[in-house]
This record gives sequence, structure tokens and C-alpha cells, in this order.
Amino acid sequence: MDVEARMGSEMARSALWFGPAIAVLMLVIGGPPAAIGAIVGAAIVAALFYFSGKALSWAARRSPLTLGAVSMGGFIVRLLLLTVLVWAALRFLQLDRTGLFVGLGATYIGLTALQARKEAVR
Repeated sequence: MDVEARMGSEMARSALWFGPAIAVLMLVIGGPPAAIGAIVGAAIVAALFYFSGKALSWAARRSPLTLGAVSMGGFIVRLLLLTVLVWAALRFLQLDRTGLFVGLGATYIGLTALQARKEAVR
């Protein structure tokens, strides 16, 4: 398995325990609506990491030019996808904003820090 795909998969797997931990914290702070929002936020981040890793892995096997294009294009696509998913979650699911954004931010930063530490040890 390529490095990019491995890292994306590891980060998505780490979200399986990290997301619920954030949700428990939000349950204590903001109640059940905040906990549900945090779980949805963590799921969005996990999906973005997973598919980003797969796309970069595919591009790395093609050529350096493709890898650069997918890196830059993927960044823009991920931002647009994140915007659409958050908008849809707030508009149609009517999730708690604080819980959703804490779930998004804490999961994104937490998983990135955990993966960086794991890669530094390797």
C-alpha cells in the first residue's frame, strides 16, 4: 500500500475512537445535540482524510505532475466538499453548530497531530 493511502486509512481508522471521545466531551458540555453534531463532524473529517489519501496514492503512481495537480486540485475540491457537507448538515439535519464545528476542528487537528507523531517515530 502506498504511503498516502496508508496514512489516509490510518487517520480514518483513528477517527473511530477519536470522534466518539470528542462526542462524549460535547455530550457533557452541550448535551445530546452537541454530541450528535460532533460525531457528524468527525465522520466528515474521516471521510475527507480517507478519500484524500486514496486520490494522492492514485496520483503518485501516475507521475509527479499528476501528483502536483491532484494535490492542488484536491485541496480545492476538499474545501468545496467540506463547505457543501457542513452547509447540508446545518441546513437539512439542523445539527448543533457548536458540536459540529468542535467535532470538525478537534478531529482534524487531533488526527493530524497523532499521525504526525506516528510518522515521526517510524
